[in-house]
Amino acid sequence: MKRTTRILFLLLLAVGQPVLSLGWGGLFHRAVAEAAERSLSPKARAEIERYTQGRPLSSHATFMDEVAADPRYKEAFAGWHASIADSTCQSPAEVRERYRKSRDGVTAAEWITEELKNYRALDDSVVLTYIKCLVHIIPDFHCPAHVRYTDAHNEGKFDVIFFDRKILLHSVWDQYLLAHVHPDWDDMRWADRLCETPRREMRRAKKGSYREWFEDVARDVRISIDWVQPGDTLRDDFLKQAAPLADRELRKAAARLTETLERIFGE
Repeated sequence: MKRTTRILFLLLLAVGQPVLSLGWGGLFHRAVAEAAERSLSPKARAEIERYTQGRPLSSHATFMDEVAADPRYKEAFAGWHASIADSTCQSPAEVRERYRKSRDGVTAAEWITEELKNYRALDDSVVLTYIKCLVHIIPDFHCPAHVRYTDAHNEGKFDVIFFDRKILLHSVWDQYLLAHVHPDWDDMRWADRLCETPRREMRRAKKGSYREWFEDVARDVRISIDWVQPGDTLRDDFLKQAAPLADRELRKAAARLTETLERIFGE
């Protein structure tokens, strides 16, 4: 990371900006963070609370969205909300460098984790900022609308009709899809749901590196590119396909955020 970017990173605890809907909507970012926090070991939780001063992780889950529009932070976070895979769903460093100049979620998570190897030697505010970023980045690269491919476009930046509402497909994936399935659930109820994930499924999801986690998501999500065309009306048929996919990736995100924090603060 360039020196100027590092300097900007040290300033990230300035006042927040209005929340933007990037990646999973705020509801699901908070739910993943809450589920992960509930699953932490006592040691990891105690270490993290030293920096959060007892505030729940869910209160930090949308930090990267809150400052996304602030010009002071654009360079520091540029590209971190999405990651890229090639046509075979692989995401080696050379692909990330060639197509995104290594400005992607996987590379960001790798860099932050490397920085946190000696987190006790860092300033507390810097560690807290890194925690805030990981809490957001790990779920983001599990969001179908935030997977990029070198040979296809699936950002969903076109309008569809989702149950009589005209909206960007990107926003459908980010927040409206699963909220439509359970319209009365808040972030705590969604966290309950994520914590009900079978242990075998969680153990399987936790294995591997950031790159391997993202490649797993890229393989899962690839099929959805052909499900929707601009202007389509999306109703029950789409919901039956898309909701289980989004729900599965959300469960993986919660398990993998837990594992991320354990590897850094629990060992």
